[in-house]
Amino acid sequence: MNLNKYFILSIFALLLTLSACSSAKNTASNEMEGIELDLTINKQEFSQNDEIIAKVILTNHNDSPREIFVPIPVDTEEGISAVMVEKKDKMQWQLLSPENKQDISNIKGRSFYDYVLVEIGANETIEQEFVWNKELLNQESDEIIKADNGDYILSTFVILDEIKTQEEYYEPEKQSDF
Repeated sequence: MNLNKYFILSIFALLLTLSACSSAKNTASNEMEGIELDLTINKQEFSQNDEIIAKVILTNHNDSPREIFVPIPVDTEEGISAVMVEKKDKMQWQLLSPENKQDISNIKGRSFYDYVLVEIGANETIEQEFVWNKELLNQESDEIIKADNGDYILSTFVILDEIKTQEEYYEPEKQSDF
């Protein structure tokens, strides 16, 4: 696979604090090749019983339509981006399922096993909400566990260039994150 043709637009900026501590901001944004990816969370502070909703807004600032590829395993619901929550400094994470997946016509279905194809028109904006059920996969034990108090990182990403073959793993050379 030619690694030069793959770009990932990533946002790794939001820290969720499920304890009484406050996160400095609840929104992050990044743009690459005219595609803007915004991520917001519904609150700056969370208690253990609060519902955590992440909203992804994907905007095409180009004058032509684009196809976006979203790396999502087949057992995860299809969305306009991949949204992940992970416990800071731990090997615990979860891919979030979208809340309003049925009414987004831009989602064109699976393109290969682990990717979802999203078409976004010229100067179009689409959005989708994702809900975290406060469960995590503990990679060390391979068990699903309940999240406890602490700092969490919320991230989202899409692939901007066309994927023509299914590859097991690749690391993009150009990645935008903060």
